[in-house]
Amino acid sequence: MTQKQRNFWIAGFNNYVPAMQGGGDLGQFLRQRVLYGALIVANATYFLSAQSIAAAVDTTTFLTSADAIRTQMGTYGRTVQVVASGAATSTVTVIGRDYIGQPMREVLTLNGTTAVQGVKAFAYIDRLLAGITAATTINVGTGAKFGLPYVTTAVEREFADNVVAAAGTLVAPIFTDPQTTITGDPRGLYTPTTTPNGSKIIEVDCEFSNFVNSSNRGGLMGIQHFNT
Repeated sequence: MTQKQRNFWIAGFNNYVPAMQGGGDLGQFLRQRVLYGALIVANATYFLSAQSIAAAVDTTTFLTSADAIRTQMGTYGRTVQVVASGAATSTVTVIGRDYIGQPMREVLTLNGTTAVQGVKAFAYIDRLLAGITAATTINVGTGAKFGLPYVTTAVEREFADNVVAAAGTLVAPIFTDPQTTITGDPRGLYTPTTTPNGSKIIEVDCEFSNFVNSSNRGGLMGIQHFNT
């Protein structure tokens, strides 16, 4: 899916297509070069830095614009990471949308000063909630895994500024139905071999699946995200 084709989705709407079997950008073999563009390196404090959780947090203020968030998250979204300043096992809930505007949420359980990596690709972050742990702060930022346009079963190769690189790491799509706040991304996640630096143009050759389960759910866009 090229950047131009991706822009056909209507901003502000949920463009999820249930049991989607094909698309004009794909052809009959469900293979395509995916243009990520100039991805930005992960930023562990992009959304919240040293935010106190001595009281419950419910915030929509990230000191950045929606356009800036979209640039940071990339064309198809990326994961979120959280970390606490000390011993903490309370939760952080991330509420937002994927690249097609589908509402979604994820719950991350803090693991003290060890960073916890999310497993869902958010394109937009709309709200952050955090439970209480006395005398503790948290950072919430972006992770190093990126979303994919469709359910991806293989990544054959990667390109950085049109130079071939080895394929990076694919996290397989999760077909659990229904999704929950802790299940992995229904389209899969990709970690590039090329380190994002905001300059190099990254592309990958992918193979997709339009599998639907016995309840006729799934398809190219995957199982619907959890949003309750």
